[in-house]
Parts: sequence; C-alpha cells; structure tokens
Amino acid sequence: MANHKMNPIAAEGFEKAAQNYEQARPTYPDDAMEFIKSLHDRPNVIVDLGAGTGKLTRLLGSMGAQEIVAIEPVAAMRENLKKIPIITKIIDGTAEHIPFDDSSIDIIICAQSFHWFATHQTLTELNRVLKSNGLLILLWNIPNNENAPKWAENITKYVESFKPSEGVNYETEKWKAVFDNQNLFSLLQHKQFSHKQRVTEDLALKMILSMSFIAKLPSEEQTKLVDNVKKMLNDAEEIRNTNGFDINLDTNVYWCSPLKPSP
Repeated sequence: MANHKMNPIAAEGFEKAAQNYEQARPTYPDDAMEFIKSLHDRPNVIVDLGAGTGKLTRLLGSMGAQEIVAIEPVAAMRENLKKIPIITKIIDGTAEHIPFDDSSIDIIICAQSFHWFATHQTLTELNRVLKSNGLLILLWNIPNNENAPKWAENITKYVESFKPSEGVNYETEKWKAVFDNQNLFSLLQHKQFSHKQRVTEDLALKMILSMSFIAKLPSEEQTKLVDNVKKMLNDAEEIRNTNGFDINLDTNVYWCSPLKPSP
C-alpha cells in the first residue's frame, strides 16, 4: 500500500463506507454524460481521479478512449473498481503525485472528489500531466432541497449536525478559491443538470452511512443516528406505506483547460 497524505476524515470514513457508497450513491444523468462527451473530440487517455467505487468510471466507455485509468487511494474503494471491465488500469495514488509523463493525458475527471484535494500543488500536477488541448472536468451530484418536504429538511439538518466544523465539502465552494489568481488553468466554466434518485428507506440509510464524517463515527453513535433517522422517516406521512421516494439532485459540471504551450 502506498503511503498517501490524505485528509484523515476521507481516509478513515471512505475505507469504512465503501460498500454503502457503492450501493447507495447515485449515478450521473445521461444528459450530463453526453455533455461531457461533447467537450473533447476522441480522447485517447482518460483518468478518473479519486475514482471511489467507480460510479462515474463505469460510464466512460462511450467516450471511445483507448485507456481508462482509475486513480484511488482508498483500498476498500479500489476493490469495487476491479469489477469494472472497461478500466484498463487501477492505480493506488493521489492527485498530488500522478504517475504519468508530462502532457500525456487527454481528460482528467474528478467526480465527487476535487474538494478533498483542491490545492495549488494539485493544480500544478494536473497541469503537468494534461496535454495542451486536454481538459480538467469536475462534477458533483448534490441534493436539491429547494422544494423538499419538511421531514426531508429535518433529516438533512440532523445529519449535517454531525459534520465537523473543520470538515471539507463541496457545498461551501471553498474549493473554487484554488482557481483564483493562478496561471495554470483557464477560467472555470459551469453547467448544471437535474435528475432524481429513487430510494427505499434502506437505501436512504445506506446513503447517509456512506458519508465520510458519518462512517467514521463510533458504531454506537451510528446506531443511534440510524434509529433516529428511521423514526423521522416513519413519522413522515407522505411516504408511509410506499415503496420509496425520490431525491432531487443537481449535477454540477465544471471544466477548464491547462494553460501551457502546444507541442
């Protein structure tokens, strides 16, 4: 196992949460994937950086690349990647040290991951390995709570109360600051897509348990949290005696290009 300097919440949480992550986290909508495909003509090498269990990686086959490489530092996550036949190589690695030659990658995609390693060192490394006409693509599935019912709003608030004050997450958008006052990448562009995930009570609980800050809680605290969320779900009349409910999601896609001379 390589010795990686990872955020400790991510390292411990995702090692424990890999199975729940694979089972419960949503996939990405077709229109978002078609849009990503349209951004680059015939990429040869695609790297999924912070690939997790391969939620995005398994969707990259239609892009026509000869190599689809998954880089993931968490061992339990990598076990799931081994089950995805389109992946040509799985690497135990991080964003700060990508084992590729200079200007050798067409597309680097970070799905649900860039906020964990949004540093100038990372941008420098991404600029190094991307081709001059390459692309950096960042995307996140985020719950859209705009018209959420009160019971869903209460569950969200309860779960988020467990977030550490120094925690790293997409929602604060602190990760965007790394793109300010730098000359390594072009201006970040953005497009948003909408979709839904149908979940049962069991799947909703697994989704909560897949969150890194929940997964690293002591087991007795997790049990109490699960019991409390179950009660909140059972008290929600709108979904009582149903076979599930929809979670509204926004898929945010960001992209930019490396600023470097053409060969």
